[in-house]
Amino acid sequence: MTTDEYGSVGYFSELFSDIIADLETEGNIRNVMAGFEQAINSWLDYHDECSSRYRELHRRFLTGDLD
Repeated sequence: MTTDEYGSVGYFSELFSDIIADLETEGNIRNVMAGFEQAINSWLDYHDECSSRYRELHRRFLTGDLD
């Protein structure tokens, strides 16, 4: 656990150090990279869904369809 302020360089340094410590094998390296990609895709999906809901809210606002 980091004692550095959230979002600081020190915070991320400690975060990445924890990940690097797990890179003992080639398989772990591949899994870290695949996990990173999976996390990115998960956030993209989340934000795409949010964007769709905001667009629907905006459409209803503009058309007066508030039911």
